[in-house]
Amino acid sequence: MGKTATNLSIVLGLITVAFAGYYMYTMQVSPSLNFESNEQTTQNMLNNTRVFIERSEALNKVTMDVSFFEDERFNSLKSYSSPVQARPEGREDPFAEVYSTSRSSNF
Repeated sequence: MGKTATNLSIVLGLITVAFAGYYMYTMQVSPSLNFESNEQTTQNMLNNTRVFIERSEALNKVTMDVSFFEDERFNSLKSYSSPVQARPEGREDPFAEVYSTSRSSNF
């Protein structure tokens, strides 16, 4: 790298660091750290937590009868799906030209 390119890189780097420092210096304090106006946020969080606990307790009371899955008729079902065949992925040389066997131009 030439002397001019090196100097230019250093100057651009210093400008970037100076801009980042200025940005960090001028940032305002986050309003969420203000404890006086945080009462409503705390109350909303407590209400959401209470709703979550109520829903969690309701879901914990749910029971499922899984005897259906143990039934002989269910276990004797057969799958008629065909297995997915493995196909080659990509090309050996992705930068080589692509040759097509049928070169018909219907444009």
